[in-house]
Amino acid sequence: MSIYVKPILLGTLFGLLSGILGYLATVLYLSIGQGVTESSDIVELLRSNEAMYWSMPFSFLALLISGFISTRKLNTGYYLIAFVVALAVCLSIRFGPLKIISIHMNYLPIIIGSLTGAYLSKKINKSSQQDGSEAATSA
Repeated sequence: MSIYVKPILLGTLFGLLSGILGYLATVLYLSIGQGVTESSDIVELLRSNEAMYWSMPFSFLALLISGFISTRKLNTGYYLIAFVVALAVCLSIRFGPLKIISIHMNYLPIIIGSLTGAYLSKKINKSSQQDGSEAATSA
């Protein structure tokens, strides 16, 4: 069970940090693009539809990478670890202090992205194990 703790922590940390960095990048991009100077206008802009459209693909991609990173060295439990990472990110955004400064606005891209990353990691691990076993038997 302890082999799963490090991947969970690593994936959760990457998911949360990518949300903070995505938030800061979105603030910078939207404020420069719109010429916003007041903080109240920035808050309105970040809660707008334009920011939501930027956040959904970013959340999917960030958690896809997070799911891949957290499950890349595992032999079993890919989807369990990816789901726990997605759940931890969702809970920290919902109840934690990061709910104000996170670009992850929707939980669906978080869960789908994390599970997709685990699927890709599983496929890559299976293909590398098959390549390694074929190379070992042919020698």
